[in-house]
Amino acid sequence: MDYRSEPLLRYLEDAAAAQPTPGGGSVAAVAGALASTMASMAAAFTSGKDKFKAVQAEIDEAIERLAAARWRLLDLAHEDMDAYSAIMAAYRLPKATDQEKAARIEAIRKATRNSIRVVEGVLSASRDVLVVALRLAGIANPNLISDVGVAAELALGAVKAARINVEVNLSGLKDEAEAAAVRSRTEEIVTQAEQLADEVRKAVLDQLRL
Repeated sequence: MDYRSEPLLRYLEDAAAAQPTPGGGSVAAVAGALASTMASMAAAFTSGKDKFKAVQAEIDEAIERLAAARWRLLDLAHEDMDAYSAIMAAYRLPKATDQEKAARIEAIRKATRNSIRVVEGVLSASRDVLVVALRLAGIANPNLISDVGVAAELALGAVKAARINVEVNLSGLKDEAEAAAVRSRTEEIVTQAEQLADEVRKAVLDQLRL
């Protein structure tokens, strides 16, 4: 199912149903994509206005970066579904002989690594939305500042949700050094995202409370 051409309600109903996909990683990606829309809206309401002519180049760049992040996250939402299906297929492989057991273990590791790659992509793309949101908090049309704040909070939620899915997948890795490296990369992005979201939140609330 390609939800990019389906009504939003279809995705929501399938995510809520008793079926394996869309699951947590996919939903995290969609949350990140939604975050990008609110930041993009703030930028769009700034673009082309004489009052903000001095930052037009930055606004154009923000709109471009957010669009790229949005499409990347939508792609990742589908890649996560495929990755989970591949993991389930690997676990269903036969294991009657030593050769089959070895092949099954390798298939599980390969599918797990791919799933981790996908969720790490969600982490990175959602963090990128926060980077742009922070800049917009300082230059965008102040009438849209609350939407910048919404974008930041959603993006942070996407990062934290993706982090949980990384942890879920790490249970399928038997290489402790590899798992530690993945966890380190993940925590670094989470820390960055939390700092960015804090800065956006402060900037937004400072403006709203004037």
